[in-house]
Amino acid sequence: MRRIFLLCCMLPLLCVAQTGKPLQQKSLHLWNIRPANYSGITHISADTFALVSDKEKLNGFFLFTIQQNPETGEILHVTSDSLRGVAPTFVDTAGISLHDCEDIAYVPESNSLFISAEGDQTILEYDLNGQPTGRGLNIPNEFRHDNIYWNLGFEALTYDAVSKRFWTTTEATLRSDGQYAAIKHPGVQNILRIQCFNSDLMPCAQYAYLMDRHKAKDAGLSHAFGVPALCALPDGRLLVMERELRISPNYLSSHVECKIFVVNPKESHQIDSSTNFKEFDPNHFMLKRLVATFKSRLSPIAYNIGNYEGMCLGRKLNDGRQTLILVSDSQGGAKKHGFRVKDYLKVIVLED
Repeated sequence: MRRIFLLCCMLPLLCVAQTGKPLQQKSLHLWNIRPANYSGITHISADTFALVSDKEKLNGFFLFTIQQNPETGEILHVTSDSLRGVAPTFVDTAGISLHDCEDIAYVPESNSLFISAEGDQTILEYDLNGQPTGRGLNIPNEFRHDNIYWNLGFEALTYDAVSKRFWTTTEATLRSDGQYAAIKHPGVQNILRIQCFNSDLMPCAQYAYLMDRHKAKDAGLSHAFGVPALCALPDGRLLVMERELRISPNYLSSHVECKIFVVNPKESHQIDSSTNFKEFDPNHFMLKRLVATFKSRLSPIAYNIGNYEGMCLGRKLNDGRQTLILVSDSQGGAKKHGFRVKDYLKVIVLED
């Protein structure tokens, strides 16, 4: 464990240079897009994207058009259609699906979408009309529902159309791998298993990822910390979003901090279901490099907090730079003390 501690102390030194430029976030309210619980986004083609919301009466997705400035990447215009999906098997007392759709990935070969669900730890395929195809990823046993901590299961999902591979992970540590990082667990860091699947929907590789330590000293009214999103790059590398949210007792000093790191599976050590992290060589965690970091806050003069949960590739700019598009979750436009949380899109321009 001492070796793991020493490595964790070194990680910030390995990740000081940012290579991504975050742009100003844009509220979906500008285009009269209804508030929702947007938790995942994927690019389909041209200006067409699919988004999932994790508290809806159907299991499915919305199709969006998102237009970007080809020179700067700035969001110019957004439209959305109605929810496409299927009635869930299990709902709460308000009729909201307990499937808990968290992220989404488009697969060009099948012209279909896969949706990760935290409610039952499944990743299932849907056609573009929102109907299940009956197919899904074959989830390894270690990711079963009874091995996740409550509300810390599958959130992130992405598909690499070049290598034809899916990537996913849980928001925080699995029960069988130890305790999850939280204010009530001092000194604990999240250790994640990043899982890869081939185009045959079978698991093919797994890697160990160590999150940074959280910064909050107390939980306030609410504290959330974990990995909500992954994004595959065309060269085989993988972007990982680490997010920390803290809601303060007076609300007005609440904030969200997001860090986006890049890792390279081709240069990483593989693990498997038998890996014991109590005896793990810390040099075998994926080496990560910081791409971008940003904060959003609630303050008396700036009501711009954005709880970002989804991330995908946006358009390439005219100068060849790649953009990312991030989406935040407003909890359906949650309102408190006269303030209403907004849904945002945020663009990050990658410099390399």
